[in-house]
Amino acid sequence: MTTTSEGDELTGTGEAAGGLVGAVVSEDGLLARLRLDARTMRFGSQDLADHIVSAVRAAQQDRLERMNEPARSPEEGVLPEEFMRRLDDMEAQAAHDFARLTSSLDETLRRLEER
Repeated sequence: MTTTSEGDELTGTGEAAGGLVGAVVSEDGLLARLRLDARTMRFGSQDLADHIVSAVRAAQQDRLERMNEPARSPEEGVLPEEFMRRLDDMEAQAAHDFARLTSSLDETLRRLEER
């Protein structure tokens, strides 16, 4: 379990092959980083692929488990200002995502009308 130094972004970490393969998934659940120790080059391609999948799945599971942790109250360390900042960030991200979706739908409708 980890938070990044870039802020309080919720990420997940996972390892496989005794720590030789490491993965980090970002707040959106997508792979952000993959670490392969040089010793992994001794693995066969299928074994290496299996270890990578295991590390990524472990990182995704770690992120999911952290998402299900109960929210901390202000008394437990989350300041109201931090809570409001996070809420503002989520609102901005939702607005951005909605604008992208709307743009995509508009483009699709325009293409259909051209037919």
